[in-house]
Amino acid sequence: MPARSIASWRSRVASPDRFVVNSDMSTHTDVAIVGGGIAGASLAYALAREGLGVTVLEATTEYPDRVRGESMQCWGVAEARELGVEQVLLDAGAHISATWNQYTQGSQEPAPIPMNILVPGVDGTLNLRHPDACQALVDAAAAAGATVVRGVSHIELTRNGATTVAYEIDGQRAELQPSLVVGADGRASTVRKQVGIELERQEPISYIAGLLLEGLDEVPDDFDVLCGEGDRFFLVFHQGGGRARSYICSGLSSQHRFSGPEGTKRFLEACTVDCYPWSAQVAAATPAGPCATYPGDDTWTAQPFVDGVVLIGDAAGHNDPVIGQGLSIGMRDARIVRDLVLDGARDAGAFASYGSERMERMRRLRLIADILAMIQAEDSDRLAARREVFGEKMATMDPSFFPLVLAAFTGPETAPAELVNESILDEIRAV
Repeated sequence: MPARSIASWRSRVASPDRFVVNSDMSTHTDVAIVGGGIAGASLAYALAREGLGVTVLEATTEYPDRVRGESMQCWGVAEARELGVEQVLLDAGAHISATWNQYTQGSQEPAPIPMNILVPGVDGTLNLRHPDACQALVDAAAAAGATVVRGVSHIELTRNGATTVAYEIDGQRAELQPSLVVGADGRASTVRKQVGIELERQEPISYIAGLLLEGLDEVPDDFDVLCGEGDRFFLVFHQGGGRARSYICSGLSSQHRFSGPEGTKRFLEACTVDCYPWSAQVAAATPAGPCATYPGDDTWTAQPFVDGVVLIGDAAGHNDPVIGQGLSIGMRDARIVRDLVLDGARDAGAFASYGSERMERMRRLRLIADILAMIQAEDSDRLAARREVFGEKMATMDPSFFPLVLAAFTGPETAPAELVNESILDEIRAV
């Protein structure tokens, strides 16, 4: 951990206005947040600026490129604004995309999706490199009064009435005694495992691979890109300054398509599609990070909480990344939990409303993700036909289909309840 961070941590722990250091070196704090990623750091900022004592325990000393979590949908931007972190992300250099262009095999004429009119007051989707977003948010949390401890390991929770969080830092053991622990420590959450919360899982029908690219100065960045061609769904999300994150979604047969020493080369080759006029420039771009592949699975739980502990972000379950909802999910989680914590929520019963809202939210997003994966990426010789039907339904704003897909951008709760029906998946497969 950098010397400045260590000094900051020690000075804050000794500060009597927020923390009391006991003779046994246990520290009392209002909220301990395990995980200083986007969801955890956003919640830390929101709570600290309301005067709560907040300690963030983050394993990394430098945020890595996780090849995901870089495009926030319009409804997520609205949540970030309500949470108070939208401006933090903009100040960190976030790129706003007012339009997405959808390209279809056989034509280079795009179908524009106007992102700047979908949610009132939101100018479009927000793109920012994941490590940059995390650092900006955790810095904002520290500036608001939170204690941020980096390089933490061996976190252990003890729940005997009160909850104790023990951890190791710089080879020394330390403890916190918070009134609430927030697990924001990602898909492999140790907090979730230690309190015995199990996730349900839906198996993937596709995989998604991603790569950060530089040198795209000649490629228009005033719109993001969706292309369905052949056996793959190709996406480009611009971050400004000639940099963009490209993704390729394809069926289960492509699990290892972009792995190994030649994976990056094969990824760039797969970026060449006939329907996108600038695909050659993308394929010739300079890789600026690792190439990684993730399964298009979903996980969730009806009760992301126990007494004294609540989970947010991926720790509470994640959505298939094919529809890019992770950041938006994290923003809403943080916003709802912030409101409940400020109202005094600490035990399981007080978080019941959060659990029920999140369960329904994830159910709706799971269906939307299944629809898009089936249309654009599933192993099938019918993809071209499915894409054609999908394009017609979207172009005509088919009321039996359009509002459900639109909810990926406007918020899952905006989908009419009667459309949230898995029978639509059978209709797609029957095309």
